[in-house]
Amino acid sequence: MDDTTPPLTKNITQAQLAAAEPSTDPELLRELALSTDQKTRQSVTGNPNTPADVLLRLGAEFPSELLDNPVFPLLLLENLNLVAEIPLNTLRSILRQENVPVSILEKLADKSDYEVQLLALAENPQNQKVVFNRLNQINDSLIVESARLHINLAGELTEGYEQKVKEVIQGAISCDRNVFAYDLVVPAQICFIPEFIVECWVREPIYEHYLCRKIADSPATSASILKHLANHTDGYTRDGVAQNPNTPTEALRKLASKQEAGEPRIFLGRNLNTPSDVLESLSKDRDKKVRISVAENPNTPLTVLQYLANDTERNVAEAATRAIREQQGEYTAEAVRKNPKTPPHVLEKLAQKDPQTVCQHSNTPSELLLEFSKSVNSQVREWVAKNPNAPVNILEQLADDDSSTVRQEVARNPNTPLSLLFKLFARDASLSDTIAYQMSREQYHSPHQVNSILNILNEESTSPLETILQRLVHEGGEATRLFLARRVDLPAHILAQLAEATEVKVRQAVAQNANTPISALEKLARDEDSTVRMHTASKINLSPETLEELAVEKSSSAVHEKAMVNPSLPKEAVERILCGQYATDYLKLNPDFLSRHPDSKARVINYYAKSESFWVRFIALLQPQISQELLHEKSLSIYWLERLAVAQNPRAAQKILNQLAKDGNQLVRAAAKATLRDLS
Repeated sequence: MDDTTPPLTKNITQAQLAAAEPSTDPELLRELALSTDQKTRQSVTGNPNTPADVLLRLGAEFPSELLDNPVFPLLLLENLNLVAEIPLNTLRSILRQENVPVSILEKLADKSDYEVQLLALAENPQNQKVVFNRLNQINDSLIVESARLHINLAGELTEGYEQKVKEVIQGAISCDRNVFAYDLVVPAQICFIPEFIVECWVREPIYEHYLCRKIADSPATSASILKHLANHTDGYTRDGVAQNPNTPTEALRKLASKQEAGEPRIFLGRNLNTPSDVLESLSKDRDKKVRISVAENPNTPLTVLQYLANDTERNVAEAATRAIREQQGEYTAEAVRKNPKTPPHVLEKLAQKDPQTVCQHSNTPSELLLEFSKSVNSQVREWVAKNPNAPVNILEQLADDDSSTVRQEVARNPNTPLSLLFKLFARDASLSDTIAYQMSREQYHSPHQVNSILNILNEESTSPLETILQRLVHEGGEATRLFLARRVDLPAHILAQLAEATEVKVRQAVAQNANTPISALEKLARDEDSTVRMHTASKINLSPETLEELAVEKSSSAVHEKAMVNPSLPKEAVERILCGQYATDYLKLNPDFLSRHPDSKARVINYYAKSESFWVRFIALLQPQISQELLHEKSLSIYWLERLAVAQNPRAAQKILNQLAKDGNQLVRAAAKATLRDLS
């Protein structure tokens, strides 16, 4: 071969021929084993002249060829320790073959590698004597069950496979003391869970405290799971079920029938799903807190409210009376004052009866306020001037009011523009103290603070607004800076200055201000004070990267919860959160996210199908959202429960199901055949 002849490994045809030729030199076979051509490597594995170390390495990829190689049995005879020298990946591959020598199975039965032991004892039990002799010595219930369910030992299952699946899995769950219940919390909220598994969770103490309590009060938990949790012996779990908005009516009725005292019955009284007959029963409860909860439930029938209105406990009777009036469209002045969301039409009805309440209510229509602002009664105009939501045009009108008291209320109103506020100061000496006191109120109107503000305003009475504001920012003191930081009409560049203030309260106010520029918010998002970061986390104009950082912040739950409910949090970030340690927190705050984003649900479930937790993988693989790639990968799993999940998945390809219908496990085999029948 001269220098111009291409190396053999680069000529695919020649390489394949040489790899299959028994007389090929061992060193050339070693070189051919590195070929990128699969057929060449496959032929090298079957060649009896291939060096032993190369054979054992290639056996991971071509286990059948290794076992069929006539030199392999000789190698086992020559080297009694050969099995111990076989690479782990090769052992795992050859143990899946039907023609593994029994001598290898016997030697590997005690192998420390879990996968090898499982394959040797459970998935390839050619030597029944080996299997039966070892079962009593093995503590792992999954290995034992896997061996017992092998078709060679258990036989073909022709009917009733669903019942046997239930019995076997419940038995495995009961025996598994290594389970980490917290791993199951998220899958329990986002996946369909077979009822017989939930029955185990309810029954087994190992799942009680972390799993059952966590999912019982989560609004993301399905009604079918809550139905089972209502039977739990744990009181905290039942409390969660009683207040869960997803709990079905029959489960709530069951909880009410237990005649439990205390919290569960209060939660039942508040739950909007509690049926009217249960509410009627609870209205006669000995605990007045339970009766109040019934009175405050908007679904409580009028007849029940009328009964409670005559309750001997004053608080119960008052709560019922308020509810009756609201149902009948009657609103007392007290109820209106306490409810900032009182409908405008109700306020209009109450206008003549109680003008003071209506004039000062934050939800009063501007048309009605305008009408009241023109009243001949100065006290009515004063009430309008106090309204924190009074429109600017009305405040401008009232700023020229004949009544000094009205003008003072305009000066105190947080909605009065800064430009108007300083005009009032310049033209109305009687308002000087009012405005100064307003700016210093956070320091209890310190005389020194008031005088400082008055001096600045007097000195700059004819100056432009920018000059006045800069003086106040730099010389007005903390209270003045706090006053300005809360103003939505403060120029953005001055808010950016205040974002650098040394006072935490000032930075908090800037973080809350709707007019704060993005650049300042990005800095405040990394502020040393957690309250500043919390207020910043609610801003919808933060960058996606910053918002995600806040959503997974470890040092403050208040911060990450604020970020989690921010509508600007990107979908991709939410998916990452749902695959991390704060997934439960997110689901509690946003229980409908995955139902609104089925593509995200698929990605999250596929993530959990790769979990380190065995039971999490099993549950995830049952879901129809699993990708075909994962279904194919897990159909080859050494764990029969994973193969069972794939066999039961209606989205598994027919090729996968046909393969599993020949599986060595009795239940996997039966499940695949049943799924094929259903699909046909």
